[in-house]
Amino acid sequence: MKYGIKILSGILIIGILISIFHILNDQGGSALGNIIDTLTIISIVLFLSTILFIFLSFKKNIRKTSVWIFLILSCPLALMSMTHMTKELSLKITETTTPDKFVYNAQVSTAKYERDKVKLQNLVDSLIKIKIVERPADLNLRYFNGKTYNDSIERDWAIDLPAKLEYKETIIDTLFYSGDGNEVVAGLLIYKATYDNTDDQNRETEYFGKGFEFDKNDWTPFKMLKYSVGGYEDYKSCSDRLRYYYFKKIGTYDNEYNINDNRFLNRIE
Repeated sequence: MKYGIKILSGILIIGILISIFHILNDQGGSALGNIIDTLTIISIVLFLSTILFIFLSFKKNIRKTSVWIFLILSCPLALMSMTHMTKELSLKITETTTPDKFVYNAQVSTAKYERDKVKLQNLVDSLIKIKIVERPADLNLRYFNGKTYNDSIERDWAIDLPAKLEYKETIIDTLFYSGDGNEVVAGLLIYKATYDNTDDQNRETEYFGKGFEFDKNDWTPFKMLKYSVGGYEDYKSCSDRLRYYYFKKIGTYDNEYNINDNRFLNRIE
């Protein structure tokens, strides 16, 4: 290739110029993320182009110092990125990373499952919308001085969801039950909301998702898990990403289990 070295140089220069452009047009600290994305893409393109350039005329090009410089510059980030992309692709086509012997398998009737979903959705709505919440009688009662009372609880303690959101809809995406199938112990929650501190004309409704543990007898029945997703335009995209994390990704972390892993569920029963 007569212009091979010039093409490789051009790829590198384009990456540098785009990175400079991101620095000059930084808004809210987004430049660093954009630069990393740019360098990742450029490294992959430069690495693969250099490999191709070498093989087109191996004996001639393998001796060129400039070729090795391009290869050394692009190789670390390119290989790391391609390895990561391969792992991510593998996760996407896998149903779950939970080992078969630990996969959740509690049997619950469809009717009970749907009733519990509606019940928990209504409970989430009540904890979000009312500052002082009187707990429904079927969840918890307190007995004092010959009388029975519903518990009251402050909104900020009631459920660990962002306060600076205007909630439009809450959806229980998935539920998990105790081993006997009687009690809900965990699940996935998706909520549709807008930020209430933005201009009315620019308010965008987005979908957010969280995993949770559930104990109907606790003062705060919902304990939100640490991994969450957000910023999605539709329910399905949010649900898919949330399930990706809680059925696949978390199980690849050290000393952590997916939400559909009985080792996790048995711990919280």
